[in-house]
Amino acid sequence: MPKLTYPRLLTITLVFTYLLIILGGATRVYDAGMSCPDWPHCYGFYIPFPEAKIPGGYIVAGQHYTWWQVALEWSHRAFASAVGLLLIAAVVFQARAHRLHRHALLPLLVTFGLLAVQIGLGGLTVLKSNIHWSVVMHLGTAMLFFGALAWYRRAVASAGNRAPVAAPTTTKLLIYIFAALVWATMLIGAFVSSSHVGGVCGGLFSCAGNWMPSPKQDLGQHIHMQHRLFATLTVVLSIVLLAVVKRTAPALRPAALHGHGMVWGQVALGIATLYSFAGYPEYYYPLSIAHLAWGTLVWLASVGIILNLHYGRQGRFHG
Repeated sequence: MPKLTYPRLLTITLVFTYLLIILGGATRVYDAGMSCPDWPHCYGFYIPFPEAKIPGGYIVAGQHYTWWQVALEWSHRAFASAVGLLLIAAVVFQARAHRLHRHALLPLLVTFGLLAVQIGLGGLTVLKSNIHWSVVMHLGTAMLFFGALAWYRRAVASAGNRAPVAAPTTTKLLIYIFAALVWATMLIGAFVSSSHVGGVCGGLFSCAGNWMPSPKQDLGQHIHMQHRLFATLTVVLSIVLLAVVKRTAPALRPAALHGHGMVWGQVALGIATLYSFAGYPEYYYPLSIAHLAWGTLVWLASVGIILNLHYGRQGRFHG
């Protein structure tokens, strides 16, 4: 097996996983999550097209779904299957080249374990009719799986040659807190989206005249403003992290600068999404999907800083 084939396979799996996450977001935003009422089938079929072959059509609990809504959910499941098959192929390669990639065994086990959990949560979201907490769990695990897959690919591509960056404990802690904050912000955002409270607060700096409405007063407004609070903390920490690594771990500055820039891009998309809700509703759904897509890249950037910390330049995509 050529030396670069294995990392390429994992890179392809990463790309498919990213597309899967975007499809999942589109499925949620366009209210297509229940357009396939059963799992793992869809109206009793693996391929539920055309609608004419479905007894009663695409109707669930009295709601008629369009063919493209069904196609969104079906494509989401198809991509999930593709990611699973690609990862199984990676497991086979890992078994065949055990001595060569023994250093990648731990990230492989973590990645595969998270995939198993994610498959179960995918079924749970359908069985629970996409209730907000199930959507949050599903997205949160998807991000962890995506990050673990990036770790696995880096471990394989480095071929066991690690060159950790020397950094103080405080700097390392800031890097991990930054990644955790990005992850938490995305989870709160998933709750906002799945609870349909993306436009309940209107203006940018307050919510119905209050900075932080009480959850007893209005839970939706409270969660919405929590998302903004965590986003603000993420921006602040990205600035702090950039200043700290410049002084204590210069080798990490390019990755930290990249993450910082990505955060500002996400803020811009968040503001555009907020104001599109009332002002330009025809753009709200596409902007919501773009917000998730860019946020996923912010998460990947935060994971990239961690991987650079532990692996140095070894196994990077671009050398």
